[in-house]
Amino acid sequence: MKNNASESVRLVPPPPPWLIGTMNHLMRPLLASRLAKRMPGVMLLEFQGRRTGRTIKVPVNVNLVDGVVMAFTPAPWRYNFDGGAPAVVTYRGQPHRSHGTLVPMTPEEMGLAVHKSLDTGGSAQRMGIRAPKGHQPTAAELAALGPALGTAGIRFDLTLPART
Repeated sequence: MKNNASESVRLVPPPPPWLIGTMNHLMRPLLASRLAKRMPGVMLLEFQGRRTGRTIKVPVNVNLVDGVVMAFTPAPWRYNFDGGAPAVVTYRGQPHRSHGTLVPMTPEEMGLAVHKSLDTGGSAQRMGIRAPKGHQPTAAELAALGPALGTAGIRFDLTLPART
């Protein structure tokens, strides 16, 4: 008999901070290069820190929700987009000027947004979501993950070229 707990949709614990830092360090130049044409699910965000004014460059997953480009992250840098902020989004090696806005979400709204992203080619694995093999998580299952899934998204006002 199989354990039902192992059959449910769940979040995988994130990698340790040192590994995320190392991967970000390696990904930044790759996402700005011609090699990024082979990485359609990831974009590089470049924006100014609100308090420090320093330039921040961070790789994030591309999430399409109702045709709108979004980034989901629990990282504190997301607050730089509270009230809106300019950003350069580099996608497939091409920079695009944009404006990002932090959008607070309830667990139900976040579950629906993530579900829509998965429906349009988003990667559950890159979002840290694990589901039984062959199972597409429902919006309700994703919402049940609660705040661990996130409490906000960043909406960008740009249209990216199709993923091919």
